[in-house]
Amino acid sequence: MNSKKNKSLQLLLVFALAFIVTSGCGGSYMSPERALRNFSSRIEQSNISDLTLTIYYRGVTTDPFPLSVDDLVGRGWYDYKIVVDANELEENMELLLQLNADYLIPFAHNYPMHARLYYVFEANGRTIFSFVPQASGDDSSMYINGVEFKWNDVFFDVIRPFLPEDVVTRWDRALMPSDW
Repeated sequence: MNSKKNKSLQLLLVFALAFIVTSGCGGSYMSPERALRNFSSRIEQSNISDLTLTIYYRGVTTDPFPLSVDDLVGRGWYDYKIVVDANELEENMELLLQLNADYLIPFAHNYPMHARLYYVFEANGRTIFSFVPQASGDDSSMYINGVEFKWNDVFFDVIRPFLPEDVVTRWDRALMPSDW
């Protein structure tokens, strides 16, 4: 009987440890909601001295297949790479303060992710959160940390000051609802 209790206790401890590791305390993945709450807290406290924003963009091309983030970034299939340091981010603090988890509304469509634009906020080499827009007029959506949500302009507006004007114009046209 005592042996059975010890095995049960050991099994419970293994499950508890696995839960802790996979819930973000020891792993690299963090839920989008939690990541944005942490990001908002960091911005509100003006704790951005180690913060960087990196934007990757693939220009106008006709890709025969959807691009993953790994294709765009890992394989270097981007045309633009823009790195924004903490000093530049501080100048745009009002935009950063707008980003929060309240804007995340679950959404799913049947199209695969197509990463033509990707940005990531990092601190000390660790990803805080990442963003991939899916521009398709009325059905536009966005991926935050790989999870799809209904489109919200605030997540694109935060990078507008750092993008070339022609890139902003193209994305604005792609995001425009079909009834305009």
